[in-house]
Order: sequence, then C-alpha cells, then structure tokens
Amino acid sequence: MASNSVLQPIDPAKHTFAIPTKRIHVQEDVPHFLTSPAYKLITSFILHLNASASPLNPVTGELSNPQNYMLTSPTINVSPEVDGVIQLIHKLEALMTQAPPDPGPRRFGNTAYRHWYVLVEAALSGPNSLLDQHLPASVLSPKGEGEVSAKQELLPYLFGSFGSSQRLDYGTGHELSFLAFLCGIWVLGGFQAGRDELGLALKCLDAYLHLVRRLVTTYTLEPAGSHGVWGLDDHSFLPYIFGSAELTTHPPTDSSSSSTVPVNVEGLEDVPKPGDVVKSLVVERERLRNLYFGAIGFIYDVKKGPFWEHSPILYDISGVQGGWGKINKGMIKMFNAEVLGKFPVVQHFRFGSIFSWGGSTDSADTATITHRTQAPHAGGLGTGTGSGAGAGSSASSGPGTRALENLMTSTAAPWTRNPAQSPTIGSNTDFTTRAAWGIPASTVNQTGSTAGRFPVESSTSRTAPRPLPGREPSVEDARAPWATGEADKHPPSPDIKQATEANLGPKRTSSPDSKLATMEGEEGRLRRGSVGTGGVRVAETGDLKKKSPPPTKADDMIQQ
Repeated sequence: MASNSVLQPIDPAKHTFAIPTKRIHVQEDVPHFLTSPAYKLITSFILHLNASASPLNPVTGELSNPQNYMLTSPTINVSPEVDGVIQLIHKLEALMTQAPPDPGPRRFGNTAYRHWYVLVEAALSGPNSLLDQHLPASVLSPKGEGEVSAKQELLPYLFGSFGSSQRLDYGTGHELSFLAFLCGIWVLGGFQAGRDELGLALKCLDAYLHLVRRLVTTYTLEPAGSHGVWGLDDHSFLPYIFGSAELTTHPPTDSSSSSTVPVNVEGLEDVPKPGDVVKSLVVERERLRNLYFGAIGFIYDVKKGPFWEHSPILYDISGVQGGWGKINKGMIKMFNAEVLGKFPVVQHFRFGSIFSWGGSTDSADTATITHRTQAPHAGGLGTGTGSGAGAGSSASSGPGTRALENLMTSTAAPWTRNPAQSPTIGSNTDFTTRAAWGIPASTVNQTGSTAGRFPVESSTSRTAPRPLPGREPSVEDARAPWATGEADKHPPSPDIKQATEANLGPKRTSSPDSKLATMEGEEGRLRRGSVGTGGVRVAETGDLKKKSPPPTKADDMIQQ
C-alpha cells in the first residue's frame, strides 16, 4: 500500500488553487501522467480506501467480522461530512423528475439528459449552491494565495462525474472524476482519516452508483470507451475493487479452502463465493449488501442471455481459485492498466493544483500541445526528456517530440535541402540512390566496378548531367531496342530456328475439315452445319438427323 504521507491534508490558506485543465492530448502524454503527482495521489487514495474496506487487516493479518463490512451494516460510521456528500447526490438525483426522457425510439442517448445536466450546473453554481449547503465551509471558502477558490477547482471534477452531455455517454473516466472529487475533499481536510474511509468506499460510492445507473437506464447513455464483451464492465470499475475487498477473508496467496479460514470469526459462512455470480438467486440476495454483486446485478438488469456469453471476463474471474483476496489484487492491477493507462479513458481528466501535472510552465506546455496537434506523427521521434512536460525543452518542443525545425529537416527530400547543409557529394550515402550513368567516369575502376570510396566533388556539379564513361549521353539511350532498330542488327541464331522447327514436327498440308469442304449433296450440307445448330458442325454435336425412309405399303394400309 502506498504511503499515507501523500494523503496528508494541505493548508488551504497557504495553497494556490488553479482551474483544472486538460493536459493529456495525445497517446505520448500518458507515460508522463503515470509518473505525475496526480497519478500518485489517485492510486494512494484508492489503495487507502481498499485496505479500509476489507475485513482482513493487510498489515497484521487480523480478520474482523465480514458482516460489519456489508452495505447494510449498521456499524459503518457515516460522519456528517460523508453524509453531506450522500445528500448532495440524492438532491442531484431528485432533479431527474424535472427532466423526463423524450419520447421516441432511439438506441443510445436521450437528449433530455442535456436538460438534466443544465439543471445540475445551475444547482451547483452560484453563492448558495447545493455544494455550499452540503460541504464544509472550511473546504470551499478559502481562496488561498491566488484568485481561484477551492470550490472553483473542485467543481470540474463533480461536473465530469455524471457523463458527457455532448456525447451522451458514461464510462469509467467519469467514475474516475468522481473519485478525484472525493480525493480533493480529502486533501483539503474535509474528511477525517481513520473514521471516514469505510463510509466513503461503501456508503458514498453506493449512492453515486445508484444515481449513475439510473441515468444510464433512464437516458440510455452509451458506454464510453467500452471494449464490448471483452471489457470488464461497460460503465464501472470501482465497485469490483471495493466490493471484492469487502469479501476478502484471507490473503491472496492462500487457498480458499476451509482449512485456511479461521474458525473463531463470525459471519464467514455468509460470505458468497466467486462462482456465485452465475447464480441469480445469490446475486439478488447479495446485490444490496455488496458492491461487487451490485454491479453484477446491474449487468443482469441491462443484458440478456447467458452470463458467460455477455460477460466472459467476469465469468473467467469467477473461476479464480485464490479467493476474493486474489481477485481484489487482480482488480487493482487491471484498473491501473485498463483505466489509468488507457488514453481514451484518461484524456478527459483535468489537472490543477491538487492533481498536479508537474514539470512545466503553462506557456511551454501550450506550445508543445500546439506542435503535437499540427504534427501528431512527431510523437516518439525525438529523444524525449523522460521527466515533466516541457522540462529541459524550449517552447517549440516537448517530451517525446523533436524540435520542429529538426523534424522538417529529417523528413525533407534531398533536393529541397540547403546546399550548405547537404551531405558531401563524394560520400557513399549520396551515391547509393544514383543511377549507373550518373556516376562520374573517374570513379569507375579498370574492371568496370564502382566499389570503393568516391572522390569528393563540389556541390555545384550536382546540377549538371553526368556523362556516361567514354561518351556523351543522348536521347537514343532512353529508347527501347525495337524502337531504334537495334533488334534488326542482331538476327536470331540459326540453331535456335532449326531446333524450333524440329520440335514442331512436319507441317500439316490438310486438315480433317478439308474433306467436308469438298463434300457435295445433302450429306455434305448436314455435316458442315446449318442455321438450326448455330453454325456448329452437326457431326460433332451429335444432332445429325438421319433421313427418314420412304413409307411402305404396310404403313399406308395402317394409316387407312
């Protein structure tokens, strides 16, 4: 678990706040984010809440009653500060009654969601907003040493927690924004360590998930950045982390067999098994008591068919033999890779003074962003600094990029370069793309080879045509042999002609059809073909009609 020194509250009166802005614009910015102070703060906050939500103490190994870590447990301490955030979420959920969904069939994105989002912005803005009513004044009031207040820095994270009003979607990036909102209040001293962790990880997150799931189903919000069936979940990730932590009763390295479970701890018999996610009765029983099964239950609500078919990743996880502790450890690793490490997810995350990008000034970073937007293929071509954005670079370059003038020089064609900067004409590199008649005659040795080092020439000689060894080039050099009459000067060998005639054999003097051409009478006409057979020889088609014999006297008597 990360050190809690990162989560120590700051003094708002001595802090300079800033409006959060986007810093992740291209894929090359993600590696810097993974080394930024913001990333360290987010991961430390997740690990701190995860350890607090588990009945198994990760340090001492002591196991508490798992029933005290259920969502319905009365022993969970919900402080006034945590309850204020929960009531704020309930007030925002109540605004949905003022924005009913528009009628009409549609697959994704009911435009009435934008109306609800406008209501939320109006309710959270202003001097006496819902944020001022439900959060401590010590968190929102101080302006610190600058003109920006703490409320102005926290609001963008809360606005980004409920989906995108422009794209009409919701995903794990918006869930990450809500986690940043809670973490920002923690850093500003709005929560108390050792008291509010369990209330935040279970009660507060459960209220938030209830709101966003209602938004998804009411306004048919599209999954943002979903991997389809090959993703863990279309919308959420945190309930799988904290939900599996609720059910962890032994370390991930131990077996889940009953021999390793302490017998002196109550409530262990009611802990569901990972494989119970495919049992609808168990899911319905546990979805109100556990975040993990609550997320599984929502999948059953919105998806039909076999569970292994529409959620193969969760189905595979249900077969893990290491118990909930191993699943919890794997969920944290997957969150780091599939959420924090994915550009489509973190590109909308904003950075300010609490979640610091670190490293560079705004002017240098703006120039880097402009350069990358105009030439996105330049990412990764330069040497890179490996540190903060813009560290050790000018305004025209950034981490992982090359200066603009160097990039233009490296991609320019040889004939567009400045002669003063062109390579030496006599260098081996310059002659590798030159045609044979473009090599100076003095460079050809006695054997006709051009191997070896070429003499150095002046750059002005490149503009003049280079003569072939021994004569001047002419138009005849570019003509084909049959266009210049050269082919007639070299007749084929007599041996080849005699061999060809021998292979062909004796010449034919007549063909089988020559007899048909001289045949006269009715038989010749039928064998040569007629209009009725399309010009094809009737003898070959098998349609030759024999001439009927004349009727006999017996036939005449039968007809009479």
